[in-house]
Amino acid sequence: MLKEFGQKYLGGDIGFSLVMHTWGQTMQEHLHIHFIVTGGALVSSPTGYSWNPASHKFLFPALLLSNMFRNRFCFEIAKLWADDKLNTNDGALDVQDMLQQGLSKNWEVYIQPPLYDKEKLLEYLGRYIFRIAISNHRIVALGKDTVTFKYFDNRDDGKEKLMTLHVFEFIRRFLSHVLPDGFVRVRHFGLHNAGLRLKLQHARRVLGEPFELPAILKLKFLDWFKKISGSDDDPRLCKFCGKGLMLPVREFGPVFGWRLFFHAVLGFFSSWKLAFT
Repeated sequence: MLKEFGQKYLGGDIGFSLVMHTWGQTMQEHLHIHFIVTGGALVSSPTGYSWNPASHKFLFPALLLSNMFRNRFCFEIAKLWADDKLNTNDGALDVQDMLQQGLSKNWEVYIQPPLYDKEKLLEYLGRYIFRIAISNHRIVALGKDTVTFKYFDNRDDGKEKLMTLHVFEFIRRFLSHVLPDGFVRVRHFGLHNAGLRLKLQHARRVLGEPFELPAILKLKFLDWFKKISGSDDDPRLCKFCGKGLMLPVREFGPVFGWRLFFHAVLGFFSSWKLAFT
C-alpha cells in the first residue's frame, strides 16, 4: 500500500523498512510497527532517472492512509477466514464480531519528519531489531516469588516508576513476546528490497552518491560491544575469577524433527546416568 501511495503522491518508487515491536514499558502487549521511509521517490522516464523529493512537512495523507490500512487489513483477515486458513481456536474466536469492532474504530498511522540526522535515525531504529522485552539493567530486585523492575509511565509525563510482578506473571509477559519460529521481525520493501538493488543504485547516483553500493563493514565482537555499551571492559571476562575469558564454542539453533527425538534420547540417558551416580 505504501508503494501505491509513493506512485500516486510522488510519482515513483520509494523505499521503506519496518521493524515490528510488540511490547510496552511493562511488557504488556503493545503491537505496533516502526517504519523508515525515503523522503522522496525515484522517477523513471524514457530519458533516464530523476529524484522527486517529498515536502519536509508532508509525505502522505495520514488519515487516508490510516483508513485504507484498516480496511485492507480487515479485508485480508476476512479472506483468510473465508478460505478456512485462519486459526480461530476451534471456533472460540468470533471473527465476525472482531472484524466489526475493528472496522468501527479509527486506526492510527502516525507520520512525522525525522527528529535526527540519518545516521542517528538508523541507529534508533536499529535498537529495536535485536532488543528483547526488558533489559537486565531495568531489573532492580528479585524476591522469593517476585520481580521488581523500572519503567517509564507514558501516561504520567514519562515518570520513572517501579512495578513488582509475581515471577510467573513476569515470565509469562516476557515469553509472550518471543516470536514464532520462522517469523521475520524486519522487512524491506521498494528501493530497500534486494530485488531493486539496481534502482537503488540509480537513486544514489541522482542524489549525488557513488553508484556502487558501499561495502558492509564487519566489526569484530569486541569493537561492536564497546561501541554500543560505551565501556572498555571485556564482556568475556569471567565474573567469578576475574581472569579467565569465556569463549564461544558452538551456537545451537531451534531443535526440530529427528534432532528433537535425539535430544530426548540424550536427556533420557543423562537422567539415567545421574540416577546411578
